[in-house]
Amino acid sequence: MMRLLAGAGALVAATVFSVHAGVTASSSRVIFTEGQAQQSLMLVNTNDWPVMVQTWVDNGDANPAPGSVNAPFVSVPPLFSLAPQRMQGIRLIYNQSPLPKDRESVFWLNVYEIPPGAPARSLQAQSVVLTMNTQMKIFWRPKTLGAPENLSEKVHFRLEDLNGKRKIICQNRSPWHVSFATITLLVAGRAYGVEPQPDMMVAPYGEKRYSVAAEAARNRALPLRVRAEIIDDEGNISVSEFPLSGEERGK
Repeated sequence: MMRLLAGAGALVAATVFSVHAGVTASSSRVIFTEGQAQQSLMLVNTNDWPVMVQTWVDNGDANPAPGSVNAPFVSVPPLFSLAPQRMQGIRLIYNQSPLPKDRESVFWLNVYEIPPGAPARSLQAQSVVLTMNTQMKIFWRPKTLGAPENLSEKVHFRLEDLNGKRKIICQNRSPWHVSFATITLLVAGRAYGVEPQPDMMVAPYGEKRYSVAAEAARNRALPLRVRAEIIDDEGNISVSEFPLSGEERGK
């Protein structure tokens, strides 16, 4: 899953507008297997204007800044210009800093695009000039783990009812990160999506809470199930349903 952060530059009669990255990558994630020193990634500028691109790696800070975090990966080149509809390759180099051998580690590649000054546009265009930062995951995987297997068998969901509010808790019992595109609570034929988070991923041997819409808390029908979309190494999605255990605390 990629994260897209935008900062407004010059506003041109904008009331309703969409935001998307103009610089896109050839894959949605990068997988390093222990022993690999570097990986390559292609970037393409889909904009109709040139941009400056800055790249760096951090540990997942929601407000990243180059040089603010010491990550074990370096992106080369760190700064370059990219003409419209042109491609540029970058290299991600692992500096061999020790990482845990019993589970995956994850870091984030930042692709920060800086457009030129505000172009002359019609006031009817309803557009903005933005600086865009796209974050994509870099997974470092110990050799002994291999690729993720049967992830749907290694996650467990339970429901927490606390003071009239419902949360779905996902426990990851595997050494791999589990990335979700969506998580949905199924109650008596009704579907309630969890509130979106910047990152829906659950760390190895960790757990995460996802809030459910207030309406779902009022639906007490049984049985309860969870439908989840799991993202694999290639960015493909598989859909699985899970039983849901429950607990109730508070009134």
